[in-house]
Amino acid sequence: MALALIPRTYESLLRPLLFTLPPEKAQKFADSTLKLWPLWKAAAQVGGFTSPKIETSVGGLALKNPVGLAAGYDKNCELLPGLAALGFGYVTCGTVTLEPRPGNPGTRLLRDESRHALINALGFPGMGLDAAVERISSDIGLVGDTPIVVSVSGSEIEDISTCHRTMEPLADAIEINISSPNTANLRVFHYPDVLGELLDTLNETRTRPLFVKMPPFPSHDDDPKHNELVLSLADVCVSKYVDALTVANTQPVRDERLGVGTGGLSGRPIFGQMLRMIREVREIVGDYTDINASGGIFTAWDAWQALMAGADSVQVMTGFVYRGPGIARDISVGLDRMVELQRLSSVRSVGRWASVP
Repeated sequence: MALALIPRTYESLLRPLLFTLPPEKAQKFADSTLKLWPLWKAAAQVGGFTSPKIETSVGGLALKNPVGLAAGYDKNCELLPGLAALGFGYVTCGTVTLEPRPGNPGTRLLRDESRHALINALGFPGMGLDAAVERISSDIGLVGDTPIVVSVSGSEIEDISTCHRTMEPLADAIEINISSPNTANLRVFHYPDVLGELLDTLNETRTRPLFVKMPPFPSHDDDPKHNELVLSLADVCVSKYVDALTVANTQPVRDERLGVGTGGLSGRPIFGQMLRMIREVREIVGDYTDINASGGIFTAWDAWQALMAGADSVQVMTGFVYRGPGIARDISVGLDRMVELQRLSSVRSVGRWASVP
């Protein structure tokens, strides 16, 4: 277990074996090891890393480091103790929907190893709200001081509201996913008026931080209207007091190998576009709303660039698959060294330092 926390060991010895399996079977195997959470916790106590220089906050949550796990890995919220033991600043589980869903048919997860990427057409498979509540309720006492964010979604305002209201007492924050490219009917929330109505409904009862996961900019530059739409959604979120935006979801792509023919690209290929979006969203939200950078974060230098662009935290998922369970520690160590090298007081100063002419 301790060796697996060293990314070089994972990448050279363990990942080649894991990648001999089809992607979904490989994840099931990895999940089975994460359920052995006492062993991961013991390994982390030997090789863990903390530093006051990388302590920060996002959306009102106090974090031991700015490296979060993105939604999409632990879809049923059943791996929280193991994931929390890996040194993440926070862990996002889900996406949770009101009713159980089988997800999309056929092949729905592909690797592109040459580009360190995944193509996902899963479509929110999961056991539904009641099962997620049961799992979190039984495990929440085992995650220590790692904040837990629950991602929820649905195609109707009432469905999302029910998930939010039910999950909020069990989570440190709720992230609303309005942007999965693999799930029908979510685009209704890309209309600013509809998104505003959803957020008004949630604000009537919410008591804890609220995040919104944004749709991405397109991979090309010939659709300025789409970019304007995305930025208008960010503006709505600011006006409705959303605490943090996750920028952004996977990039829609076509691939005939997938059962449904389309999916979402994640990993290295979307990193540059994510940085551009962070900068433009930061101009819209100012200092009123925090930003979680999500898209192609693999290393401490990637995270540093995202923080310089205006992010407050980073989220990894594809990087977790490719670099293994030591990624949070590795990025944290690197960020700590960079903060010291630049003679900054804290990782919280990176964005302000980068903006000084």
